[in-house]
Amino acid sequence: MKRPPRTFGTQTASAAVAAALQRYGIADEVRAGRLVTEWSELVGPKIAQRTRAEGVTDRLLWVEVATSAWLHELNLLRPQLLKGLLERLGPPALFDDLRFRLAGRHRRDPVTLRAGRKPPPPPRPVLPPATGAARERIVREVGVVDDDDLRALIARIRITHDR
Repeated sequence: MKRPPRTFGTQTASAAVAAALQRYGIADEVRAGRLVTEWSELVGPKIAQRTRAEGVTDRLLWVEVATSAWLHELNLLRPQLLKGLLERLGPPALFDDLRFRLAGRHRRDPVTLRAGRKPPPPPRPVLPPATGAARERIVREVGVVDDDDLRALIARIRITHDR
């Protein structure tokens, strides 16, 4: 398996996590999970009291609705709701449309994304730590770090993971 390109500059934690999620093909699942867990913040308390996001299936966001009156009302508000959700979640879009259904009528697995999901990459083999000349080179390179604790930490990580 090809390794991701190394970044030699500093990177924010959020950028590193986003890159890892993208690399393993689970970024959309995590975003869909966020959609379900943060539903009330995304749609507001009035709508959240009477609805529940089920998840995304085949680029459709499925929402359970408590009553048929609310089902009718939300179908009328669908274009505004869709636009607001897509703006709040940001690109790339997880879904293209909303579908409402009465609660308890049809049960689907929560937070599924069937279309276009890649299988996870195979696990990376565990390699032994650097030894000999490679270890000496790493120790020499991190010798420029002034802080003793930081220098030891960087050396330990590089000896364990650099190849």
